[in-house]
Amino acid sequence: MMRFFCLLCVTIMMAACANDSKMPKDVIPQQKMKEVLFDVLRAQEYASTKYGFDTLAVNKNMAVMLQQVFEIHKISKENFYDSFQYYEAHPDKNKELFDSLTAYTAQKRQDIYSHLR
Repeated sequence: MMRFFCLLCVTIMMAACANDSKMPKDVIPQQKMKEVLFDVLRAQEYASTKYGFDTLAVNKNMAVMLQQVFEIHKISKENFYDSFQYYEAHPDKNKELFDSLTAYTAQKRQDIYSHLR
């Protein structure tokens, strides 16, 4: 009986420590999430620049622009926020996401500046 109990405990621990790298199906994959976040951040920057210190106007227009970003990427607001929470809850995946976003942003900036030369 004791052997069975030990085997059961080991099995439960192994199941708990199983490969956690699989993402749930409803989470936006990192590649797409990077592109969505890039557009979300651009929309926030645009709204902040255009409407300055008028936080009511910034918030009102941000809501409209975020909805447009979600439509462009064919995702829902809920799917975005659920996915964002997933990435926040998994620091290793969150770091990968933001590292790839940083590289993506640098590449986009370089592309823009290369056309200006």
